[in-house]
Amino acid sequence: MESRILSSNSNSSHRSNGEGERERFCYCGLPSPRRTSWTRMNLGRRFYGCARYREGSKCKYFKWIDAKFSDRATEVILDLLDGRHQPPSTFLDDLDDQVEASSANYLKNEVSKQAEVSSVNYLLKNEVSRMKIERKCYQMFIIVLFCYIAYLMIKCKALEDKKKFLQLP
Repeated sequence: MESRILSSNSNSSHRSNGEGERERFCYCGLPSPRRTSWTRMNLGRRFYGCARYREGSKCKYFKWIDAKFSDRATEVILDLLDGRHQPPSTFLDDLDDQVEASSANYLKNEVSKQAEVSSVNYLLKNEVSRMKIERKCYQMFIIVLFCYIAYLMIKCKALEDKKKFLQLP
């Protein structure tokens, strides 16, 4: 038994083609799929329609398979759907909205954490930069101190030599 079920984009019908059904063709010459209506006026009624009706086909082939349901049957189907407070596709859309909302909250938390990490990172970079400058200052101080000590040693040596020179016999 070959069975195919395809969802339509508007979620207002589905196609099926089962064993034992005579294949129907629309005015375009294409196989006409069997569909089920999910509109409130014809809820659950099956019909044949043009395969290209979503593409704006001028064919307009349409034929009901089922007779119109009684008002009670339609009311029961509507009550069953309203038990979920919406048709199946809308129920899933709301579930998607809940997932998106929780994802949005998660992303907001991640963004705030990232902002906090960025501010700490900025402070650490500034501290490292300040410490590099301070290290350069200490290095310069040590070089200047070394030069001053070398100057003093040379001056002392010069004074000693001068003193020896003055002490000639």
